[in-house]
Amino acid sequence: MNNNVAHAFQVSVNNPVPVSDPAAGRLPQDAEMASTIRPPGSRPEDTPFARVFAPRSTHRRSRQSPVPFWIHNGADDTPLCSVRPVAPDVHDVLTAEGVPLARVTRRDGRLLPWPRRVRWTARLHPSSQQITGREGTWYAWLAYVVTAPVWFLFVVCLMVYSYIDGSPDDDSFGRPSRTRWHVPGHGTVLDYRRISDTYRLEPQHLDLRLAYALAVLTTWYRER
Repeated sequence: MNNNVAHAFQVSVNNPVPVSDPAAGRLPQDAEMASTIRPPGSRPEDTPFARVFAPRSTHRRSRQSPVPFWIHNGADDTPLCSVRPVAPDVHDVLTAEGVPLARVTRRDGRLLPWPRRVRWTARLHPSSQQITGREGTWYAWLAYVVTAPVWFLFVVCLMVYSYIDGSPDDDSFGRPSRTRWHVPGHGTVLDYRRISDTYRLEPQHLDLRLAYALAVLTTWYRER
């Protein structure tokens, strides 16, 4: 990939697929492919940018029981990085050789005593430089709160209709989730847009491995 060209990708959460020979890829015996990182608009049969593996567990996305995961190159299956939970909402990102790359921390959002958005922070090793991202823009949250009575009533009607009709619930009115990660002095280095479910990376200012790790973590948290 050209390090001067913006890199767009999507994270697809798969039905887990067991790995036929986990030992060959330095994965645990119960490893399974949990997600793929793909070009926008690609077909399922197309080679992804990367594959994400995790140990088989019914608690994979539990904040109380987080599990590690490994990201491999999609073309040749070489390891790119691994992500290891340190505590609930805290993960270490390691290179393929096991060298610390960054520590990622998630801070919950809240409404009271004052509004606060979900915040992601990645502290790079060994420089201690910080990358921060907040879920939802301030103006999207303002519109969300102001229009809450209207869309809440509409969502309730949709839920009742779905229950009667037996069709899936419509989650298109979820809370604002656009997330821009910033590096001091460089502005936005990774931008997630919910409408297209696409991440856009500026690779000259953010390591591709860390961008993929952040994207998988934030996607899995949204899927909970």
